Amino acid sequence: MNTHHTFPSTRLAHSLALACALMAGSSLAQEARSNCDLRIASGPGGKVYELMVRDIQSVCGATVAVCSAPSSGGLQNINMLSANEAELGIVQVDTLKEMSSGDENIRTLQAVLPLHANLLHILSASTGSLVGATEIKGLRMPGTGNTVVIRKFSELKGMTIAVVGSAQLMGQSLERQVGYGMRFVVADNDDQALALLKAGQVQAIFTLGGWPLPAIARLKTGNGVQLVNFDLEPRTPYLAVKRNYQNLDAFNFSFLGVPNLLVSRPFKAGGAMASKVATLQSCIKQRLDDLHEGRYQPSWKEIKDTSVTYGVAAMPTSTKLVAK
Repeated sequence: MNTHHTFPSTRLAHSLALACALMAGSSLAQEARSNCDLRIASGPGGKVYELMVRDIQSVCGATVAVCSAPSSGGLQNINMLSANEAELGIVQVDTLKEMSSGDENIRTLQAVLPLHANLLHILSASTGSLVGATEIKGLRMPGTGNTVVIRKFSELKGMTIAVVGSAQLMGQSLERQVGYGMRFVVADNDDQALALLKAGQVQAIFTLGGWPLPAIARLKTGNGVQLVNFDLEPRTPYLAVKRNYQNLDAFNFSFLGVPNLLVSRPFKAGGAMASKVATLQSCIKQRLDDLHEGRYQPSWKEIKDTSVTYGVAAMPTSTKLVAK
């Protein structure tokens, strides 16, 4: 009987072939990004910003070659636009106005299209968090402090909150408005924020995104977390939004919302880049019914009036449109 063996040299050849394939795939991805007409600063993979850019690619990619430039979210998107690392980006209106006071590159960004509203998703521990415990050299003293279950935003007074992405600026803005004495800890992503909450290092999480936010939609009742109702009257530019998350038994829940814009760097009127941006804008507007009714992100259905800019200077409309 013949027994076949895989000799070391053969295994090495297989490994080298796999490594070459991976390198080739990475090179192809880089080449695809360098060859695209317009880079759109989006967000983390699988979150709503990035999924909407995929939808844009699907409906308008044959007209203008676009690609997603990954980021941590709207705050980084603004900085990427300022640094010429993208031609367009999705940003929150409040973040854009907050950041535009100091950087001319940000102040001159132009509105291309209004998008959906980002919702402030607030999470707390469903069994409660320990607050007010006495600590000595970093150790909590037994029998000190109280367990508090947070169900409403107004119960966050004096609490420590993990903030993700653009929630950093929104948290600071809300604190200036309400004066609750909230303290903020920056988390790199939603998973890190959840780990801080479950470890008792924070009493709540602020994370932003369109509905349904994948990081929230994947949670289940019984995971030890719950959504927190926003129970205050919102101030401009914020708005009140009602949404459901059946997975967390949250029905007709109140969220604080803030509008998003697709914005562009201020390219020379009549130039090649301005024409490409104008062509993309025209394509999205023409395909809006498809985006509303097709198998795309539900966030597209929130776009009713494409002329809204929320006070941000609109991209000039006199640019001649040219197809790719």
